[in-house]
Amino acid sequence: MSHAQILVGDAEQTRARALVLAKGVNCLNTADSQQPCDTCISCKVFESGNHPDTFYVARTKQVGIGVDDIRDQIIAPMSTKPFSYNYKVFIIDKADTLTPAAQSALLKTIEEPAPYGVFLFIAPHEHNFLPTVLSRCHLTKIAGGTSTCENPQLHEIAQEVVDNAHNWDILAAFAYYKKFEQYKESKENLIKLLDLIYNAFGEKIAASHSPNESLINAVSAITHAKSILARNGNTQLAIEMMLVEFCNHKEAT
Repeated sequence: MSHAQILVGDAEQTRARALVLAKGVNCLNTADSQQPCDTCISCKVFESGNHPDTFYVARTKQVGIGVDDIRDQIIAPMSTKPFSYNYKVFIIDKADTLTPAAQSALLKTIEEPAPYGVFLFIAPHEHNFLPTVLSRCHLTKIAGGTSTCENPQLHEIAQEVVDNAHNWDILAAFAYYKKFEQYKESKENLIKLLDLIYNAFGEKIAASHSPNESLINAVSAITHAKSILARNGNTQLAIEMMLVEFCNHKEAT
């Protein structure tokens, strides 16, 4: 089992799967984390909700899981060995609300983990994770997750952005906002559009053995734009800032 798992799909099913994995890694009667015995003291304590080496990470402020949450609820506890069992398990529910800064703060911890650290991220989809985080985690998609966007116009705009943004200058980037403006009053469709663009850039990153920095910056710009929208910030400003960052993306030669 990978030390860092991203479980995406239906909320109830992903949480259930995360709990099985969290229980299994510290089970005393089996080396198979997929099938905890449910009878040993570790499993029984886990079921009571008071397992000393299981940590449930949650946001403490209104806007997502932030840097302070990561420092206080993951990095600080990771500095000491498990209290009673073999692993410290961190369950990060609603991990799609991790801010970009929080993900960056967590990156070194999952990149160079202590031998006793296990991280389980639960999210409806993988769109909001930074590529640097995705590349260091094992992604598992569980049936019942977010359905694929079927709006052909959204797909068309997303593909047009990814195919042409590297040829834009700043004026062209600002002009392209008109394509997004029609969805200004429909946040659901606007978020779907950003997710499609994110996925398209993500495919380029996945296809490259050494993605250039501008690609990473492009997907980070999408995550930042979505965080602004989640806070009901200025939609036009959020999208225009994102598009300007896109025009700094240069195709690898």
